[in-house]
Amino acid sequence: MQRVYHLSPCVWSIIPAGGRLAIPRLHYDYERVQPPWLTRFVMSGGWARALRWLILVVAAAVAQGVWAHPLRVGLATPDFPLLILACIALLTNPNTAAWAGFLTGLLHASMLEQTVGSLVISRTLAATAVAYLPMLLSKRHPFSIVPAVIALTLLAQGMLYLAAPTLSGGAFWQGTLGSMVYNITLAIPVYWLVQRVVPPELDDEPLLWNN
Repeated sequence: MQRVYHLSPCVWSIIPAGGRLAIPRLHYDYERVQPPWLTRFVMSGGWARALRWLILVVAAAVAQGVWAHPLRVGLATPDFPLLILACIALLTNPNTAAWAGFLTGLLHASMLEQTVGSLVISRTLAATAVAYLPMLLSKRHPFSIVPAVIALTLLAQGMLYLAAPTLSGGAFWQGTLGSMVYNITLAIPVYWLVQRVVPPELDDEPLLWNN
């Protein structure tokens, strides 16, 4: 049986000459709903990487308080927080390096119970500056950590001395250079271990060591 449809005169008036009924398209505007920052952070998986470098910073502070003095050789004392901070700054990005530097300075200041602001600011700025070294050096090159340790130590201690100068400037810099040499001897194996915990982020081709 054939069905017959009857259109009212008002409908026939909008049908074009070809005989096809033009039905207007409907457009829907959707409002993008953005979840809270904590939800995005957990779902992105960045919390696991942040937790890794956080544990490294805290472990370095504990190691400094327990083993730094027994491992002292003459005037050279290892500075585990600065060594780990150099590794983190080289393997991550300036934003993460700044947070790691802030926490490193805060923990170091809590152990010394003095110069809180100077330690926090010096470590934060120095770590942020060293995080730009991958523009010149490859993160995966084992010897890239050596200039990172040198730059971080000189920047952090230099800003600390300018912000809170001591009366014994000669002894301060002698101890700083001794710690820097000590950290350089530990840098490559420690950097290898840190890479196992915090793999390097992807970066562009550096200008120097790139293999």
